[in-house]
Amino acid sequence: VVKAVWSANMSKILRTQAGMVAGLLIILGGCSADRKNEQKDLKTATIEMDNGAPMAALKLLQHRVQSHPEDIPTLLALGRANADLGRYQPAILFFKDVLAKDHNSVEAMKGLARIDLRLMPERALTRLQDMSKRFPQDPQIWTDLGVAYDYAGQHKQAQTAYYTAMKLDPLLIAAQSNLGFSYALNGQYDSAMFMLSPLAASADATPKIRANLAYAQFMSGHVDAARQTLQRDMSLARAEKVLESYRQLSSKHGSL
Repeated sequence: VVKAVWSANMSKILRTQAGMVAGLLIILGGCSADRKNEQKDLKTATIEMDNGAPMAALKLLQHRVQSHPEDIPTLLALGRANADLGRYQPAILFFKDVLAKDHNSVEAMKGLARIDLRLMPERALTRLQDMSKRFPQDPQIWTDLGVAYDYAGQHKQAQTAYYTAMKLDPLLIAAQSNLGFSYALNGQYDSAMFMLSPLAASADATPKIRANLAYAQFMSGHVDAARQTLQRDMSLARAEKVLESYRQLSSKHGSL
Protein backbone atom coordinates (compact mmCIF):
# COMPACT_ATOMS: atom_id res chain seq x y z
CA VAL A 1 0.00 0.00 0.00
CA VAL A 2 2.80 2.40 0.95
CA LYS A 3 4.55 1.67 -2.30
CA ALA A 4 1.37 2.36 -4.27
CA VAL A 5 0.79 5.68 -2.46
CA TRP A 6 4.43 6.67 -2.97
CA SER A 7 4.18 5.84 -6.69
CA ALA A 8 1.00 7.87 -7.05
CA ASN A 9 2.56 10.87 -5.26
CA MET A 10 5.69 10.70 -7.39
CA SER A 11 3.56 10.54 -10.53
CA LYS A 12 1.74 13.74 -9.48
CA ILE A 13 5.03 15.45 -8.67
CA LEU A 14 6.53 14.49 -12.02
CA ARG A 15 3.42 15.68 -13.88
CA THR A 16 3.53 18.95 -11.98
CA GLN A 17 7.23 19.41 -12.75
CA ALA A 18 6.64 18.56 -16.40
CA GLY A 19 3.89 21.15 -16.55
CA MET A 20 6.13 23.75 -14.95
CA VAL A 21 8.94 22.98 -17.39
CA ALA A 22 6.55 23.14 -20.32
CA GLY A 23 5.19 26.48 -19.09
CA LEU A 24 8.69 27.82 -18.62
CA LEU A 25 9.64 26.76 -22.13
CA ILE A 26 6.58 28.52 -23.51
CA ILE A 27 7.51 31.70 -21.61
CA LEU A 28 11.12 31.54 -22.76
CA GLY A 29 9.99 30.83 -26.29
CA GLY A 30 7.72 33.84 -26.14
CA CYS A 31 10.56 36.03 -24.87
CA SER A 32 12.78 34.80 -27.68
CA ALA A 33 10.08 35.59 -30.23
CA ASP A 34 9.64 39.07 -28.75
CA ARG A 35 13.37 39.71 -28.99
CA LYS A 36 13.41 38.57 -32.59
CA ASN A 37 10.46 40.80 -33.44
CA GLU A 38 12.08 43.80 -31.75
CA GLN A 39 15.35 43.16 -33.56
CA LYS A 40 13.40 42.87 -36.79
CA ASP A 41 11.76 46.23 -36.04
CA LEU A 42 15.19 47.84 -35.71
CA LYS A 43 16.37 46.38 -39.02
CA THR A 44 13.15 47.35 -40.76
CA ALA A 45 13.40 50.89 -39.35
CA THR A 46 16.88 51.20 -40.85
CA ILE A 47 15.56 50.05 -44.22
CA GLU A 48 12.72 52.57 -44.01
CA MET A 49 15.20 55.39 -43.39
CA ASP A 50 17.38 54.22 -46.27
CA ASN A 51 14.26 54.39 -48.46
CA GLY A 52 13.45 57.93 -47.33
CA ALA A 53 10.66 57.09 -44.86
CA PRO A 54 11.87 58.31 -41.44
CA MET A 55 8.35 58.64 -40.01
CA ALA A 56 7.66 54.97 -40.70
CA ALA A 57 10.96 54.21 -38.98
CA LEU A 58 9.94 56.20 -35.90
CA LYS A 59 6.71 54.24 -35.59
CA LEU A 60 8.69 50.99 -35.62
CA LEU A 61 11.14 52.31 -33.05
CA GLN A 62 8.43 53.58 -30.71
CA HIS A 63 7.78 50.16 -29.16
CA ARG A 64 11.41 49.07 -29.12
CA VAL A 65 12.71 52.10 -27.21
CA GLN A 66 10.16 51.49 -24.44
CA SER A 67 11.68 48.09 -23.72
CA HIS A 68 15.27 49.09 -24.63
CA PRO A 69 15.63 52.71 -23.41
CA GLU A 70 19.42 52.43 -23.07
CA ASP A 71 20.09 50.42 -26.25
CA ILE A 72 22.69 52.24 -28.35
CA PRO A 73 21.59 51.00 -31.81
CA THR A 74 18.02 52.05 -30.97
CA LEU A 75 19.12 55.51 -29.79
CA LEU A 76 21.23 55.94 -32.93
CA ALA A 77 18.28 55.01 -35.12
CA LEU A 78 16.06 57.48 -33.26
CA GLY A 79 18.67 60.19 -33.76
CA ARG A 80 18.93 59.49 -37.45
CA ALA A 81 15.15 59.36 -38.00
CA ASN A 82 14.61 62.66 -36.20
CA ALA A 83 17.45 64.31 -38.13
CA ASP A 84 15.96 63.10 -41.42
CA LEU A 85 12.66 64.71 -40.41
CA GLY A 86 14.40 67.99 -39.61
CA ARG A 87 13.79 67.56 -35.88
CA TYR A 88 17.32 68.46 -35.01
CA GLN A 89 17.02 69.11 -31.28
CA PRO A 90 15.64 65.63 -30.46
CA ALA A 91 18.22 64.12 -32.80
CA ILE A 92 21.03 65.94 -30.98
CA LEU A 93 19.74 64.66 -27.64
CA PHE A 94 19.69 61.06 -28.86
CA PHE A 95 23.20 61.29 -30.33
CA LYS A 96 24.57 62.93 -27.18
CA ASP A 97 22.93 60.22 -25.07
CA VAL A 98 24.82 57.63 -27.12
CA LEU A 99 28.11 59.49 -26.64
CA ALA A 100 27.50 59.61 -22.88
CA LYS A 101 27.34 55.82 -22.97
CA ASP A 102 30.09 55.31 -25.56
CA HIS A 103 32.54 58.20 -25.95
CA ASN A 104 33.95 56.67 -29.14
CA SER A 105 30.67 56.09 -31.00
CA VAL A 106 31.59 57.05 -34.55
CA GLU A 107 27.96 56.87 -35.71
CA ALA A 108 26.85 59.36 -33.05
CA MET A 109 29.67 61.70 -34.03
CA LYS A 110 28.67 61.41 -37.69
CA GLY A 111 25.08 62.18 -36.78
CA LEU A 112 26.06 65.37 -34.96
CA ALA A 113 28.40 66.38 -37.79
CA ARG A 114 25.63 66.01 -40.39
CA ILE A 115 23.33 68.18 -38.31
CA ASP A 116 26.12 70.77 -38.14
CA LEU A 117 26.43 70.59 -41.93
CA ARG A 118 22.81 71.67 -42.19
CA LEU A 119 22.81 74.26 -39.40
CA MET A 120 26.41 75.39 -38.78
CA PRO A 121 28.72 74.38 -41.67
CA GLU A 122 31.74 76.13 -40.14
CA ARG A 123 31.50 74.06 -36.97
CA ALA A 124 30.93 70.95 -39.08
CA LEU A 125 34.22 71.58 -40.89
CA THR A 126 36.16 71.76 -37.62
CA ARG A 127 34.38 68.70 -36.24
CA LEU A 128 34.96 66.62 -39.39
CA GLN A 129 38.61 67.63 -39.71
CA ASP A 130 39.15 66.25 -36.22
CA MET A 131 37.15 63.11 -37.00
CA SER A 132 39.14 62.42 -40.17
CA LYS A 133 42.31 62.38 -38.06
CA ARG A 134 40.79 60.12 -35.41
CA PHE A 135 39.12 57.73 -37.88
CA PRO A 136 41.13 58.02 -41.11
CA GLN A 137 39.78 54.75 -42.53
CA ASP A 138 36.11 55.79 -42.50
CA PRO A 139 35.03 56.79 -46.05
CA GLN A 140 31.78 58.42 -44.92
CA ILE A 141 33.68 60.84 -42.71
CA TRP A 142 35.84 61.88 -45.67
CA THR A 143 32.72 62.32 -47.80
CA ASP A 144 31.08 64.53 -45.19
CA LEU A 145 34.33 66.45 -44.80
CA GLY A 146 34.26 67.11 -48.55
CA VAL A 147 30.76 68.56 -48.20
CA ALA A 148 31.97 70.83 -45.40
CA TYR A 149 34.87 72.03 -47.55
CA ASP A 150 32.49 72.74 -50.44
CA TYR A 151 30.26 74.77 -48.11
CA ALA A 152 33.34 76.77 -47.16
CA GLY A 153 34.22 77.37 -50.82
CA GLN A 154 37.37 75.26 -50.50
CA HIS A 155 36.63 73.10 -53.52
CA LYS A 156 40.13 71.71 -54.10
CA GLN A 157 40.26 70.44 -50.52
CA ALA A 158 36.75 69.03 -50.96
CA GLN A 159 37.80 67.13 -54.06
CA THR A 160 40.77 65.66 -52.23
CA ALA A 161 38.48 64.51 -49.42
CA TYR A 162 36.02 62.90 -51.86
CA TYR A 163 38.84 61.13 -53.66
CA THR A 164 40.16 59.81 -50.34
CA ALA A 165 36.69 58.41 -49.62
CA MET A 166 36.62 56.79 -53.07
CA LYS A 167 39.95 55.08 -52.44
CA LEU A 168 38.70 53.74 -49.12
CA ASP A 169 35.41 52.55 -50.66
CA PRO A 170 35.27 52.49 -54.48
CA LEU A 171 31.57 51.57 -54.29
CA LEU A 172 30.60 54.68 -52.30
CA ILE A 173 28.52 56.45 -54.95
CA ALA A 174 27.87 59.48 -52.73
CA ALA A 175 31.57 60.38 -52.83
CA GLN A 176 31.65 60.17 -56.63
CA SER A 177 28.44 62.19 -57.02
CA ASN A 178 29.65 64.85 -54.60
CA LEU A 179 32.99 65.01 -56.40
CA GLY A 180 31.18 65.70 -59.67
CA PHE A 181 29.12 68.42 -58.01
CA SER A 182 32.26 69.93 -56.50
CA TYR A 183 33.77 70.13 -59.99
CA ALA A 184 30.69 72.07 -61.11
CA LEU A 185 30.90 74.42 -58.12
CA ASN A 186 34.51 75.09 -59.04
CA GLY A 187 33.67 75.82 -62.70
CA GLN A 188 35.06 72.51 -63.97
CA TYR A 189 31.91 71.71 -65.92
CA ASP A 190 33.35 69.19 -68.38
CA SER A 191 34.87 67.18 -65.54
CA ALA A 192 31.59 67.43 -63.64
CA MET A 193 29.50 66.04 -66.51
CA PHE A 194 32.11 63.39 -67.28
CA MET A 195 31.84 62.21 -63.68
CA LEU A 196 28.07 62.55 -63.23
CA SER A 197 26.63 61.41 -66.57
CA PRO A 198 27.32 57.67 -66.13
CA LEU A 199 26.18 57.82 -62.50
CA ALA A 200 22.89 59.46 -63.52
CA ALA A 201 22.35 56.87 -66.27
CA SER A 202 22.85 53.87 -63.98
CA ALA A 203 19.93 51.78 -62.75
CA ASP A 204 20.51 52.78 -59.11
CA ALA A 205 20.77 56.52 -59.79
CA THR A 206 19.06 58.76 -57.23
CA PRO A 207 17.26 62.10 -57.69
CA LYS A 208 20.21 63.74 -55.89
CA ILE A 209 22.66 62.43 -58.50
CA ARG A 210 20.44 63.65 -61.34
CA ALA A 211 20.06 67.05 -59.66
CA ASN A 212 23.86 67.33 -59.44
CA LEU A 213 24.14 66.51 -63.15
CA ALA A 214 21.40 69.02 -64.02
CA TYR A 215 23.30 71.73 -62.18
CA ALA A 216 26.47 70.96 -64.11
CA GLN A 217 24.54 70.90 -67.39
CA PHE A 218 22.85 74.21 -66.66
CA MET A 219 26.03 75.95 -65.56
CA SER A 220 27.80 74.78 -68.73
CA GLY A 221 25.03 76.26 -70.89
CA HIS A 222 23.08 73.07 -71.64
CA VAL A 223 19.76 74.37 -70.28
CA ASP A 224 17.49 72.02 -72.25
CA ALA A 225 19.51 68.99 -71.14
CA ALA A 226 19.32 70.19 -67.54
CA ARG A 227 15.54 70.56 -67.82
CA GLN A 228 15.18 67.03 -69.23
CA THR A 229 17.35 65.61 -66.45
CA LEU A 230 15.27 67.30 -63.76
CA GLN A 231 12.02 66.10 -65.32
CA ARG A 232 13.04 62.54 -64.58
CA ASP A 233 12.03 63.24 -60.97
CA MET A 234 9.62 66.20 -61.08
CA SER A 235 7.05 68.07 -63.12
CA LEU A 236 7.98 70.64 -65.74
CA ALA A 237 6.73 73.45 -63.50
CA ARG A 238 8.89 72.26 -60.63
CA ALA A 239 11.88 71.82 -62.95
CA GLU A 240 11.51 75.42 -64.13
CA LYS A 241 11.59 76.63 -60.52
CA VAL A 242 14.79 74.67 -59.91
CA LEU A 243 16.34 76.11 -63.07
CA GLU A 244 15.40 79.59 -61.90
CA SER A 245 17.21 78.95 -58.63
CA TYR A 246 20.25 77.95 -60.70
CA ARG A 247 19.97 81.22 -62.65
CA GLN A 248 19.90 83.23 -59.46
CA LEU A 249 22.88 81.35 -58.12
CA SER A 250 24.85 81.82 -61.36
CA SER A 251 24.08 85.55 -61.45
CA LYS A 252 25.51 85.95 -57.96
CA HIS A 253 28.74 84.30 -59.07
CA GLY A 254 28.73 85.90 -62.53
CA SER A 255 29.01 82.52 -64.26
CA LEU A 256 26.33 83.11 -66.90
